[in-house]
Formats: sequence, C-alpha cells, structure tokens
Amino acid sequence: MKTFNLDSETNSKIVASKDLKYTLAYFGIHFAGASARGILAYAGADWTPVYPNWGSEKSAQPFEVIPVLTIIDLKNDGHELVLAENVAIDIFLAKQFGLHGSNAWEEALINAFYSNSNTMFFQEIMNNFFWESSGKDEEEKAKYLETFLNDALTTWGRIHEAHLENNHGNGHYVGNRTTLADIRTTTMLDALEKIIGKDRVATIINETKTPNVIKVRENVEAKPSYQTWITSEEYQKLDVKSTALVKEHHPELVDSKP
Repeated sequence: MKTFNLDSETNSKIVASKDLKYTLAYFGIHFAGASARGILAYAGADWTPVYPNWGSEKSAQPFEVIPVLTIIDLKNDGHELVLAENVAIDIFLAKQFGLHGSNAWEEALINAFYSNSNTMFFQEIMNNFFWESSGKDEEEKAKYLETFLNDALTTWGRIHEAHLENNHGNGHYVGNRTTLADIRTTTMLDALEKIIGKDRVATIINETKTPNVIKVRENVEAKPSYQTWITSEEYQKLDVKSTALVKEHHPELVDSKP
C-alpha cells in the first residue's frame, strides 16, 4: 500500500510550482471520476486520465480506493506526490487552479454547495437509486425512479435554484466566477443524464423550473478547454463504457435516452 509523503515543506514547494503534470486514476467510466476530470479539463491543466487494472493495483493505492491523483514535478526529476479520496482531490485541485474561494467565508460557501451536489450524486443517485433498485422487478424500479425524480432531484433543483437566484442570477454559486461548486453541479447533472437519460432529467431541471441551474452548466461548458474535453474521443469512450454499466444494471433506462 502506498503511504502519503509527509515532507510538508518540500511538498508545499512542489505544489506551488507551475511546472506540474497530473494523472487521474479511475475506472474507464464517468461517475466518481467526473468532478476531478472536470476541474483538470476546465483549468486547462497538463493531465492524463489513467485506467488502472484494479484487481492487481488496488492494494498499492492509499486507502485502497480510487480515484487517485498523482502530481508530477517536471522540474524535480519527475518527483511524484499522490493524493486519494474524491473530496480531498477536488478541493486540492480547485485551490491549485483558482477555482475556490478568495477568503474563508467564500471557501465555506463553495464547500457547502459542492458538498450538497456531491451528496446528491453519491447518496441519492448512486446509492439510494442506482444500486438499491438494481435487480428489482420493473414495478419497483419505476417506483424508485419516480421517488428520485419527484423527491430528491426536485428538492435539489428547488434549493439550488433559490441560492443561485440569491446570487443575482449570474450563473455562479459564489461571487461572479466559476468555482468548484459550479463544476460539481455540471458534472453531477452530466452523470445523471448518462444514467437516466437527458429527457428524464429535463422534466425537473430545465429553463422554466431551474433557469439559473441551467446557466451554471452553460457557463462551465462554454469554457473552451472544458468543451474540448467533453467533445474529445477519450470522453466518448467513457460515454460508451458508462452506458454499458447502466445497461447492465438498468437496461430500462438506457432505452429512454434521446
């Protein structure tokens, strides 16, 4: 098992360098790797997606989980730092690329919105809906989907819309610029569309009901570096494998996609 490099003084100098390369190790699907990939893409970082052979590499990773971020110091003989855990990776990258707060209160607010969308994805979408309903009969699956749409997603959309409107309806959660919170909402909605289909998501998240949520996503996806990522061949490959995973557990959802 890899352990973390704890040489704080040296490592702080490394991460402050402008001559860094990153790799993000995760399975060849979107989902839990989407937010970190999205931040790296939006920032225009020098980065490479890596798809580990989990059977043979699991025991070598910190906490034995992925995603795992590797930071490579190009000026120091390729010295590497490794970071694990989604939240730690996302917040670190956001701070690296100026996508976090400019003061303690902004950071707290950004973390709150980010955390809420993160909870929406991992708890409500993946756990309560996707995995719990997998293997159920068609009637039970339909009930799970209805509950998710009319309860979890509707509530999330209503609350986030109100917060965004309170920030002058400018398409950002905090201040007047893109932050971690904006990117997490964008990647969460994109992943949700890949699971239940754009048509179903649009019944709840749309220009009429949640125009400011839509604006957040449009702002993020308008960034050329981010647009390059989501239209790339690499991204399309992740689409294919993500669809295959959904089809394996929820074939009834894949058929609905436009």
